[in-house]
Amino acid sequence: MRHLLSSQQLSVENITEILDMASTFLTPTGLQPTAQRALVDKRFVLAFFEPSTRTRLSFETAIDRLGASSVVFSQAGSSVEKGETLQETIHTIEAMGFDGIIIRHADNGVHEQVASYTKMSVINAGEGSTAHPTQALLDASTIREQFGRIRGINVVITGDLLHSRVARSNADVLSRMGANIAYCAPDQLCPHDAQFAQLRRFDNVRDAMQWADVVYLLRIQRERISADIVPSLDEYRKKYAITRELALDQPHVMIMHPGPVNVGVELDEEVLLAKQCLIHRQVTHGVAVRMAILEKIFSDND
Repeated sequence: MRHLLSSQQLSVENITEILDMASTFLTPTGLQPTAQRALVDKRFVLAFFEPSTRTRLSFETAIDRLGASSVVFSQAGSSVEKGETLQETIHTIEAMGFDGIIIRHADNGVHEQVASYTKMSVINAGEGSTAHPTQALLDASTIREQFGRIRGINVVITGDLLHSRVARSNADVLSRMGANIAYCAPDQLCPHDAQFAQLRRFDNVRDAMQWADVVYLLRIQRERISADIVPSLDEYRKKYAITRELALDQPHVMIMHPGPVNVGVELDEEVLLAKQCLIHRQVTHGVAVRMAILEKIFSDND
């Protein structure tokens, strides 16, 4: 394992190994206080061509806790904005002696392309509408901790699946780990690819919660709440949002979200404070899982 480009490259054994390693970095309420300094001589660059808070900070924290160093590459003001190709930018970064590059990019296929011409290890921190492997792994880790297993857990993914890289990576990882996956979305925001064609679909989140152990909410961009997709915010919330009342009515159903949350759209603010809400615990798992991924990549290749 030299790169992490997509969840599909990982076997069930790979996934289990990463989750097992991540669990050693966790405590019931946070992260182990003593950092694991396994990568003290490694240097990383975080190249985020799209905005990010959680994923970028999570990787920075994971790198720091492993004793490695990192710098952030910003597209704003860089040679990329002056017309330099991505390939030349990557070669320039590589020439500075970095061991790994963590990339978020809007274009599908970018990570595989970069991996084909760089000696650095490439880690996918989010790609277009197709892949977000580290998010899927941290979500699997969170579910496994909550239930003691993934196999047999019912997970319904709700919201804008059509544009979601998170939905695709999660459906891949969780289903191969034995979870039962369903989805719930407006017609115009449902994916039409083979990955979702065989999955159960619910018309509204209230019915979905009768079946689910976990409801995994996806952010819907406010500009997509329009006459040709969803007629109004009230219409969307009526069918797809987790309200305070709905959460209280189904306290056994765990609530997850990759963030950032559109409070008042897919989720009420009060739900963030409910015991069944795992959103902040997902963030903690994000650090632990990314530590495990980085340690695995470099232990496999040393």
